[in-house]
Amino acid sequence: MRYFSDVHFHVMTINEPNFASFINSLYSSPLELLTGGTTEDYIITPKQLLNNRLLNQVSNTLCAFDRPIEETLEMMENDLKGAYYSNKKNSYAPSSPYIHDNSLHFRGKPYQKMIMCPLIMDFTLTANQEKEIYYSSKRSDKLIPYATKLISSITKYYKNNPNGLFEFYPFIGINTYAHSLDYLKDLLTKYVNTSHTFHKFGSIPRKPFYGVKIYPPLDFNPWPKNKDELEKIKFLYSFLEEKQIPIITHCDDQGFRGISTTLAWKYTNPESWRIVLENYPKLKIDFAHFGRQYATSTLRDVKSIHSRIKKLPSSPWFYSIIDLMKEFDGVYADLSFSGFNNDFYSQLKSFLESQSDEVREKIERRILFGSDFSVNLLKVESYTEYYSIFEKSSFSDEEISLFASENIISFLGLR
Repeated sequence: MRYFSDVHFHVMTINEPNFASFINSLYSSPLELLTGGTTEDYIITPKQLLNNRLLNQVSNTLCAFDRPIEETLEMMENDLKGAYYSNKKNSYAPSSPYIHDNSLHFRGKPYQKMIMCPLIMDFTLTANQEKEIYYSSKRSDKLIPYATKLISSITKYYKNNPNGLFEFYPFIGINTYAHSLDYLKDLLTKYVNTSHTFHKFGSIPRKPFYGVKIYPPLDFNPWPKNKDELEKIKFLYSFLEEKQIPIITHCDDQGFRGISTTLAWKYTNPESWRIVLENYPKLKIDFAHFGRQYATSTLRDVKSIHSRIKKLPSSPWFYSIIDLMKEFDGVYADLSFSGFNNDFYSQLKSFLESQSDEVREKIERRILFGSDFSVNLLKVESYTEYYSIFEKSSFSDEEISLFASENIISFLGLR
């Protein structure tokens, strides 16, 4: 059985996020909106505003969120089957639908099933976030209802699509700062699967989650000074390292926030995770988006300018991740969202070619394909288009197979 994979995508409705916390985080630091502005690579750009693309992209994204989760899952697969018509001129598009003849076909290879890793985020307010909102109600647990909704939706997908290609290995979001230690112990024991085995298509294990999703911009400090918070963090890392359960942590400088920009960047910076890995060296961590940075203040860095001239990745966080990969065997990075533009793939390819054979092989075995759907619809028209950009990249067939098929098995520890 050959598997394709998407290690990083989101399915949610507009009911899950805490938008009040997000808006408050923007208001609390207006100066940061000026000093931490984004380049035209990110979501809102002058070019989009001038040609009215932004409204279409936002509308398309909201259409993906404004439906039950099980319908979104079916929509993604139907898209790969060619069910939708592209409105873009000169769009990336495969010569034939990716899914046909009961397989996904990519670079001429058939893949009989797809390992799909939907990530849910823990939008439960922390105590600090609650204090900032005047009409904030008593904090309620938003995580378990969200997790229950996802599992129910996956059940409906399997029932409605007995011949579907998607097999789900979801990640549960955890923010230790929003919960007690007893809650965390109960959550990990009841919900996280430690079997490391493939499950039969159509079945959902009693413990349905195969990894943990961390999102630092929602007020998650990887290594806090507070004794009580550090105790919870250490319990989480100890459990995950012992059971070899992987983490996916958000790692670009934009996205949904519940805290100020400065604090979000501090917690998200891969270097903030070095102390974690020094204490838990066998921990598996995927740094999502390969640490891509969009802030103009970051890209004015001398090293960033030098890298752009050489057509290499320019984000300092990218190179921090590479350093961690060289030191720790459990460090991975994924291509989600960053791959909306083929320039990112070209720069990554150039970087890999600049490395020794030994280092290049080590890095290539730690790269995972992900889409960041539905968030990536702010930059691409469709799930299919994101796949097509990846397929038409300069990576070799062997590299494509590593990133999208082989590496996911080792990352999840499946056997």
